[in-house]
Amino acid sequence: MAQRRIPLHELKVGMYVIGIDRSWLLTPFLRHHFRVRDSADIESLRRAGVAEVTIDAEQGLAAEPSVDLRPALPSEAPDSHTTSSQGASPSPIEGPVVLAESLALAKQRRTEWMGRLNRLFEGTRSTGLVSYTEACQLVEDMIGVILERQAACYAVISLQESDPTLYEHGVTVSMLSIILGQALSYPREALRQIGVGGLLHDIGLIRLPRNLIKRTKTMTAAQAALYDSHPTQGVVILEKSGITDEVILSMLRSHHDVIEASGAPPVLPAGREVPHRIVGVADQYDELLNGQSGLPPMSASQAMTQLYQRYQRQEYLQESVSYLIRTLGVYPLYSVVVLNTGEWGVVGAITPGKAHLPTVYLFRDAKGRSCVPPVEVDLSQEREGGRAIQDVRDPRREHVDIESILRRVAA
Repeated sequence: MAQRRIPLHELKVGMYVIGIDRSWLLTPFLRHHFRVRDSADIESLRRAGVAEVTIDAEQGLAAEPSVDLRPALPSEAPDSHTTSSQGASPSPIEGPVVLAESLALAKQRRTEWMGRLNRLFEGTRSTGLVSYTEACQLVEDMIGVILERQAACYAVISLQESDPTLYEHGVTVSMLSIILGQALSYPREALRQIGVGGLLHDIGLIRLPRNLIKRTKTMTAAQAALYDSHPTQGVVILEKSGITDEVILSMLRSHHDVIEASGAPPVLPAGREVPHRIVGVADQYDELLNGQSGLPPMSASQAMTQLYQRYQRQEYLQESVSYLIRTLGVYPLYSVVVLNTGEWGVVGAITPGKAHLPTVYLFRDAKGRSCVPPVEVDLSQEREGGRAIQDVRDPRREHVDIESILRRVAA
């Protein structure tokens, strides 16, 4: 078996790491698959709190036969979309360049996904049926990219324009569902299910007149009732298309029924969150980002805070949001932050054990002037009372080009 999970003390120089026992965002490694170059790499993993790693013996040094052989970590297992293209050990690249390239790729792939889902929906509009095979293929592609570039994919979601199209919203909810499922340690098959559920959760709107695809305050009671029927309409489409997966059908049927009236926690299958609630949380998050919930459009940080507060009486839902926050970090990579000094920066690295003190690239000084090139500042090294993050800003409303800033760091 090429893939083996071993304790960190058995990791050696020359081995190829493909998985660790904690979120990659809490480690100093920007690449999620890499060859161990020297003892400093192992020490960095140890300082980050990693106890076990998964290695690939086909790409690097094999472990001794006596090691404990267990399956690869579910949330970090390699996939056909990433490992085959990596080949041998990647050459060292400056952090900002990796971040910028990851963001550019995530933007490109997201655009491709939206185009594919748009064609899928238009086909459904014409035939009344949906291609389950195409939906699964799209989600498999998404999972591969998200597992490898989670932070960049999350950042791209935060950069989307307001008033999203039906297919853009479907891609966003699917991406967020996969990220949340990964945070909850869902295996690959479960990630595929919630990804497809998120992708198709609003497909029932295809059966409605185009002017009713989005809820508005001017809807009549009859129009609102028709709009509210779209989960049922979606189930009809899937059943007519021969889709019998009850997990996916339940996500379409119940994704708006996120909060129990009684606030009582549900019985979770195999100790995990009910899938339709994952899609429901992702759906509400995107609505908050884009102002579709009746509130003004929010930044990613504001939307996450709103969800956490919204579910204060539903501990099982609050826990899901907490998992997502812990996975992404207090200040996720690519966040635009304002310091107590008045300086502006982009989060470029998460400090292990000190997620609230990341490394930032300052692109605007305290007087509002551009920093050329941006200045790297490790907040974990600041003296007491020194620089600290004071606020998080929405890059869309502030017109901040994150990718350009990161590229200027390494220029």
